Order: sequence, then C-alpha cells, then structure tokens
Amino acid sequence: MQPKLFLNEMEEAVFFNALNIEHGTNRRKLTELKNIFGTWKNAWARNSKGERDTDPEKEWAKLEKLGIRLILESNPAYPDLLKKISSAPLGIYYLGHLPSSDNTPSISIVGTRKATDQGKELAREFARVLSKNGIKIVSGLALGIDAESHKGTLEVNGTTLAVLGNGLDDFYPKSNERLAKEILTKGGAIISEYPLNSETFPSHFLERNRIISGLSIGTVVIEAPDRSGSLATANFAVEQNREVFVVPGFPNHPNFKGSNKLIRAGAELVTSPEDILESLNITSNQNNNRKIIFGSSEEEKIFQILEKSGKPVSIDKIIELTKLEAHAANQALSFLAIDGLVLETGDGYIINA
Repeated sequence: MQPKLFLNEMEEAVFFNALNIEHGTNRRKLTELKNIFGTWKNAWARNSKGERDTDPEKEWAKLEKLGIRLILESNPAYPDLLKKISSAPLGIYYLGHLPSSDNTPSISIVGTRKATDQGKELAREFARVLSKNGIKIVSGLALGIDAESHKGTLEVNGTTLAVLGNGLDDFYPKSNERLAKEILTKGGAIISEYPLNSETFPSHFLERNRIISGLSIGTVVIEAPDRSGSLATANFAVEQNREVFVVPGFPNHPNFKGSNKLIRAGAELVTSPEDILESLNITSNQNNNRKIIFGSSEEEKIFQILEKSGKPVSIDKIIELTKLEAHAANQALSFLAIDGLVLETGDGYIINA
C-alpha cells in the first residue's frame, strides 16, 4: 500500500525536492534551513539565492512523469527502522513499494564488486534462504555481491530493495538495469535520497551505505576487501545498533581482509544463513519439514536432486543426474511447477519456498 500525501504534505514535498536540487542533497544545510524557517515552503520562499533555475512545480512534474515518489521523514509511512538512525535522510525518493511498518524484518547483504564465484553463490544462497523465511533483502544493486543478493531473492519470489547512490532517473550500473526492473516487477523497491540528474560521485555511494544498513535489522558481509564500501556499511550498522554478520574467508585472500578484521573486532561469524536465523530467533521454514505427495517417481527423483543442490540446476544437468529421458524430465518438471513445488529461473530450476 502506497502512502497518501495530503495537500500540505505534497506541497512540502514539492519544495523539499526543489531545495534538495538547489543544495545538492547537503543534509546539514537542509536541516539548518528547516530549523530556521519551520517548513520547506517557507525555506524556499525566504532563502533566496537570487536568480534561480529550479522551478519547484516543473521539477515535481518530472518525478510524476517517471512514477517516482518522494516521502519526507515527517510522514508516518516513512520506514520506521530508517527513521531511527541519527542521520536519516530528510526525504527519500522511490520506485515500487516501500517496506511497510509491519513486523517483516529486512536484512542487508553487501560485499565486493569483484567477488569470487564462490562468494557470488554464497550471496545468492543466503538471499534465497533468508527470503524463504520471510525476510526482505536490502542491497545496493552494484556488481558482484549486491547483484547476486538481489538475484537470489528474486529466484524464490522474495522481496528485495536496492538503494542507489544517484537519482532514480538512471539505474547504475547500466548493466544491472534489467535486474532493477525485475526488482520492481516483483514487488520490491529502488530507493535514493538524491534528486533527478544527480551525478554518481564516489561520496554518494558511501552516504547511501548508511541507508542500506539503516533499513535493516542486520547486515551480512560477504567478501569485503580492506578499505571497502562494505566495511563502511558494517560500521554504519554498528553505529545504528544493528547486528553485523560476517562470512569468514582465507586469511591471505584480499577479498577477505576486511571481513576478517570485522570478525576480530567483534562481528558475528556465520557460515550459513541458518546461523543468522538462529541468532535472530527466527524459526527456519525448511522444505524437508513438509509432507509432499508426488505424482510420479520421476517427479520425486527430480525434486530430491533440486533439494540437495540448493541452487538452480539446468535441465541438461537434471537429465544427466536423474538419467531420465528428456521428454520425461520436462514433463515431470512441468507438473512440479504446476503444483508450485519448483520454480524456473534464468539459471535453471530451484525448489519453491
């Protein structure tokens, strides 16, 4: 359900957007203006900078044309967890559906853009299992661990949120534009504190990390090199009194230098998503706890292969492992999909939650 904007709230959002553009999302300056003038409308009217190029109404029309919504910190529908951090964005722009103020937890998964194949698969697996247990996944749409976390969530029809370091008129990086659209199609959200046409400054990605952790009850770090953005996200999580979980790695591998430092500093070491569920006292919903009646031995054989794998398996691999004829395997998969027991993803078939 989308938050409703009443007339005065919409008016405030219109002028906040204009001021956000004028002052380059300078939170300190914007807070100062709000404290002095009381409302964004008054701040716009009385904080003259001479000749202005920004037209509040025209800029608002641009947002509406793109379907981008803006919600201010003062709105009751603003995400509760994010509101509780010391540097909460004064307003957030979003596409899709904001997380509601219900009891559904969110966990962020972050890590290096230059992830190993093993790290990427770990990110997908953590996202899949956590999503199956009713947890929303938050990340930053970047290459590597971020993208794989979003993908893993979508594979099991979970909900995922991506936080960008630029305006929502441009999905960055471009190579993940299709992924961003799939996030929206499947009920997730793309979020930013930056107005349209904002450049992708390196500092923006550091600033957006506080939002990633701020939207989450805990942050999972998978493959964080020394001096990486993932370490910044973990540090923000600590400052926000949120949990930090870290997957350990080889001592001499550069992708784990930051991760292992976090563990030495007191972050919780985890080796599986079940460790996180246990730490958060969330009961795991495992498929092997449900009784399934199969329509044929072929269906059962395929289901067991997929259950054991825990990750998408291609049709060719299924045929190889089950030693079934192609037509028999395809027919069995079709019935399993109809019964809602398996899902077809871009990388193959996987057990449905």
